[in-house]
Amino acid sequence: MTVQEIRTAISSELAATPEYYDFKVQAIERVQNIWRMTIQPGAVHADGRHTRVVLDDSFDGAAAWWACPPKGGASVLTVISEDDQIILKDATAHPPGAGQLIRLYPPRYLQALAECWQDNAWATGAFACLEDLGAPSTFPVNPLSGHKFRWLRRAQRQALKLLGNTSSFLWGPPGTGKTTVLGVIVAEYLHVNPRGRVLLLSTTNHAVDQATVAVDKALEFSNRRLLRDTVKRIGSRFIASEYHGREHLLPVLDRELIARLARAEGERPSPKEIEDYSAWAEKVEKLRKKVQTQSLNVLRSARLASMTTTRAAFTLADLRELPPFDLLVFDEASQVGLAHALMLMPLGRSRLFAGDPAQLAPVVRSQSKHAQRWLARSPFDLKPNSGPSICILDEQSRMAEPICSIVSQLFYGGSLRVASHIENIDTWRAERQVVVGDIAADQHISLQPVSESGTWSQHYQGPIRYQSAELIAELLSSALDTLSTKPGSVVVLTPFRAQRALLRQRLSAHGVKRVKVSTVHRAQGSEAAIVLFDPVDGSNPFLLTEDARRLINVALSRAQAKIILFLSETDCANPLFGQISNITRLASDSRVAIPLTDLVWEVGFPRIAIGRRVTVGGYVGEVSRAASDNSKLWIINELTGGEHCFQVSILRDKTKSRTV
Repeated sequence: MTVQEIRTAISSELAATPEYYDFKVQAIERVQNIWRMTIQPGAVHADGRHTRVVLDDSFDGAAAWWACPPKGGASVLTVISEDDQIILKDATAHPPGAGQLIRLYPPRYLQALAECWQDNAWATGAFACLEDLGAPSTFPVNPLSGHKFRWLRRAQRQALKLLGNTSSFLWGPPGTGKTTVLGVIVAEYLHVNPRGRVLLLSTTNHAVDQATVAVDKALEFSNRRLLRDTVKRIGSRFIASEYHGREHLLPVLDRELIARLARAEGERPSPKEIEDYSAWAEKVEKLRKKVQTQSLNVLRSARLASMTTTRAAFTLADLRELPPFDLLVFDEASQVGLAHALMLMPLGRSRLFAGDPAQLAPVVRSQSKHAQRWLARSPFDLKPNSGPSICILDEQSRMAEPICSIVSQLFYGGSLRVASHIENIDTWRAERQVVVGDIAADQHISLQPVSESGTWSQHYQGPIRYQSAELIAELLSSALDTLSTKPGSVVVLTPFRAQRALLRQRLSAHGVKRVKVSTVHRAQGSEAAIVLFDPVDGSNPFLLTEDARRLINVALSRAQAKIILFLSETDCANPLFGQISNITRLASDSRVAIPLTDLVWEVGFPRIAIGRRVTVGGYVGEVSRAASDNSKLWIINELTGGEHCFQVSILRDKTKSRTV
């Protein structure tokens, strides 16, 4: 393994990531200086072929260009993905009309990472950090007592000891309070290390906001007012409303500026009202530039500075001018590519990685072995299996017990459980008793049958399933009157952007509002009382991958009270959906379980056991099938939903030996 491998990996990923996409225009409309353009879904190659790319908000801010006379350019103000529309501003010429092509250049963040790795001296030091991930050394640090946070659970309190290592890992499954614990760790570190400086990084601006506010809340709870003024959120892409009453976290002298920005954000019009949206976007951008101007010198004076990992890569030259930070924290580190993390690791004398490797991994296009090794893996892939440098949080307070159980068994080896005290809290239990249509309050996992399999749609340029989209729209349309009107209380998730567009269209047709429809990739870090999940096509090759397994974990674990899955027979042929179906079905099996050893000498065994509920090998399950020669049988484990094979001869030998 060498630095050159990493450079090759980034080059491979850059090569696999198109610099631009061409889209065919279907219609165009002008409103003053703004253009609303409807495009045909899917990008177009020079030879007329379509690329499976769906227009979404990742194209916000993209540069646009067209060759049709006259040539011209513009910037993408926003994208209305459900209508396949882009809104252009600052056009230098009349944009292309129906039947013509427009080219969009999305931001290329990989280029900044590639440039970072070209500095030989820094790259050598960054690569040397690799060994420390798997074999951390002890690190001198004042111990964190946590006595001000007596409410911490056992594993959460254990996490306070992580900082005694040069690299450490906080593994936080869904609902375990990972962000809260991270805030406590950093707050305690600042308190017991009066000269210590911290750089806090995360993958998105929203995640940075959450982590920064978590630190401030911990400092506030422990009554450390002076320290709160030393925590600063770098950058201008924060969500201003998150900082109401916490304006001291933002590196500006004018506190009213933040209030004005928050008010402006709250006045956001619909992107479909393009004239109003354009004026609003211009107003917000001017306010953000004022914030950025006031934050130039904050890095040198702050005890804790927070920003995105992308910004850190773009501003690495400036960060290198500062003395090394005493602690470098990567939040959502399981989504940070190894090459990205290594490049930033020399900025800190010790590092803490927080995340969940069982959830979403870094997104990589290239299939080259180097890209898969250095970009598709995160620091968590190299962590020690056990020891003082790793702490796994194992109690959660988000999901009702049946949802927690299925998530725990499928993705965490049965180790995740509901926090011991939480089920005794009346309000917590009441919030997890929700009726949806004919689905009772105490039915926390509901499988809705779908007879139709998913298909590829030329129009939507991706997998869709009309029947499940219509079933979801009908269910929500009939049930919304009895559901909470609180924003975010209901969310519909799907793996595919094409189905997301169809779902939005069907919900709108049924008059359903206040319901968020999202791809699962955009749902990590969120939660909702009710989650409806539509996998669309369980036989799709993507849904048979390890990445899909993580994605399904994210989908199921967003739910607090109820998860409603729409599954066809084809979906259940997918091993993971098959397990979910088995667990759900067998959970209501009230038959007495018979020891399998009581049946092995009966005439017709093993076939007479098929369909019976039995106990064997320390667990309970249902006999599902037998080999044609009766030499083996398979049992579905009620806890995991998976099948286990048993040799009939071995079962009989065991009963014979006990008899003797």
